[in-house]
Amino acid sequence: MQGDERDVIIFSVGYAPRRSAGAVDSPDERGRLAMQFGSLSMRGGENRLNVAITRARERVYVVTSLWPDQLLVDDTVNEGPKLLKAYLQYALNVSEGRFQPSPKPNSALPVVSLLKDRLAAQHPDRQPELPFADLTVKANGAYQSLLLTDDDAYYQQTPKQAHAYLPIALTARQWPFRRIWSREFWRSQT
Repeated sequence: MQGDERDVIIFSVGYAPRRSAGAVDSPDERGRLAMQFGSLSMRGGENRLNVAITRARERVYVVTSLWPDQLLVDDTVNEGPKLLKAYLQYALNVSEGRFQPSPKPNSALPVVSLLKDRLAAQHPDRQPELPFADLTVKANGAYQSLLLTDDDAYYQQTPKQAHAYLPIALTARQWPFRRIWSREFWRSQT
């Protein structure tokens, strides 16, 4: 797994149940697969999965002969296999049209103090719909841009995530966005 970006990534899961006698990853007598994923199963293996699935600029194609529910990873010690199962379930949901993005749930902050809620109330075309943006701006059912407030920037993310990683990722994908700061909003309200 390399870190180079490409327009399209083909993510192949080279692990499958084989029925041939003596195969290392064949089902046991009860039909279970051995959950051995090499370096993905080791401590920090989730980082390798992250590199593999986040390098596509446009699209990821997943090729696998396993269904997510065939991966019995609840008892695995490290996160890699669990995240692989979650990613395969996500990919299946997307491919079958069952995935609907949803905003992150509000933290324990009082809702009346969130800038994104005030902005959504003032502008019906600005609504929380995506997990990586506070509000989306839509026209005729199509996304026009994103709005990022500082509501969650200091409560649910590190400063580096809020000020560096997210803007860099959005810019690289050519998603228009605008940052709205609470202090400027409240200052203009007086």
